[in-house]
Amino acid sequence: MKTETNRVCKLIAGFDMEYDMLIRKKYLKVQDRLGMRIGIHGGTKKMPVPRTVQDVLKILRELYNIGLKAYILPKEFFSKIKVTTDLYTTYYGELLKIKDIANKYDIELSIEYPNLPDPPDETLKIFITIASVMGCRMFIVRPDFYPMVPQDQALRLTVYKINEIVSEVNAKAKIGMETAGKIDELGSLEDIVEIAKRTRETNIVINWGNIHARGSGSLRTTEDFDKVVKKVSEGIGVGYFREAFFIFGGVSYGPSGLVRKIPIKNCDMKLEDLIKQIMTYGMRGTLILDDPGKEQFTLQILDRLADTVR
Repeated sequence: MKTETNRVCKLIAGFDMEYDMLIRKKYLKVQDRLGMRIGIHGGTKKMPVPRTVQDVLKILRELYNIGLKAYILPKEFFSKIKVTTDLYTTYYGELLKIKDIANKYDIELSIEYPNLPDPPDETLKIFITIASVMGCRMFIVRPDFYPMVPQDQALRLTVYKINEIVSEVNAKAKIGMETAGKIDELGSLEDIVEIAKRTRETNIVINWGNIHARGSGSLRTTEDFDKVVKKVSEGIGVGYFREAFFIFGGVSYGPSGLVRKIPIKNCDMKLEDLIKQIMTYGMRGTLILDDPGKEQFTLQILDRLADTVR
């Protein structure tokens, strides 16, 4: 393991281009055999939050070099875009440049804005438009748009709002409804399945850590993961797992759900149990690893998976 870790560090530093290409091919093959694009969230170890177009291009180049195929952009990168007109008058060319480079590198883009402001209307319109311009697969949100409203009523309002906004904008990217980690937030697995069934241009994003935290440690065995798979299959069909979108990160939790994110290795929910489900059911889609180790941790996981998916 120490030798492999040294090799990963060597790869990231870019010291040996011939070795880099061989390792890149190895990691691409692992993803192909698993049926999942694997990627990271936010930024790299060196650049946790990109602020400029050049920052994003550097991240995309690094992900390409090491063979990762998915990337979730953080909302902070778009903080200067206040209204939709800003997008077209000032930032359109820059967003297209990111799109073109991502396409060239075959890296799937998504954008996440976990907690939308209340009311969510303008932010939804801006970010759905941004995601569509950039060719993103998903604009990922949690459905707790109306935190001061009882959850049953909030769900109805959220369904209405999403359908209203989608009707107003030319949405080419899906709105990804992500499971939430706290019990007092709208965003249980049942909630996002119900929203997806009642809205257009949406899909669900299964954040396994949030499900685990919301259930006070509910995902401890392969069987626990299987229950989630079956619940989703019953709710929106097995077709979801031909284009699934998963986020997996370590969490600590209490009686009210999520307390904070922690390294995956310190969590009592195990990535191996999810991998078994992916392989058992032949799932395909995207798997984002949300860990403080960023790409370095992700490469270590790919090394471990190389033997598993042969």
